[in-house]
Amino acid sequence: MKVIDYAARFEGLDSDVLFELEYGTPESGSGRSDPDAPQEYVEQLLIVLADWRARFLDGSRTDADDYRRCLDAVREAWLQYSFRWVDGPNLPYPFDLPRTEAER
Repeated sequence: MKVIDYAARFEGLDSDVLFELEYGTPESGSGRSDPDAPQEYVEQLLIVLADWRARFLDGSRTDADDYRRCLDAVREAWLQYSFRWVDGPNLPYPFDLPRTEAER
């Protein structure tokens, strides 16, 4: 039976990826915008997370740390994407506290 590498689907995910989905890259020069593309992409990732979660509940997966890391990546990317705009506030990236501060 083939083991699904769920975590691979989240590699490199950040708000910049979501912006590229919406606006393209400077190299592409397409000038087109697809405002629905980031949401559709995140929805697909949420479906992956839901399936992955179901595998934990049925006992067929044990990679909980990877699951949590990927869930946090989706949260952070969507948060940053949702609240970033030209001349907007200077937001920290990521919002998580550094590990040393979080352990206090």
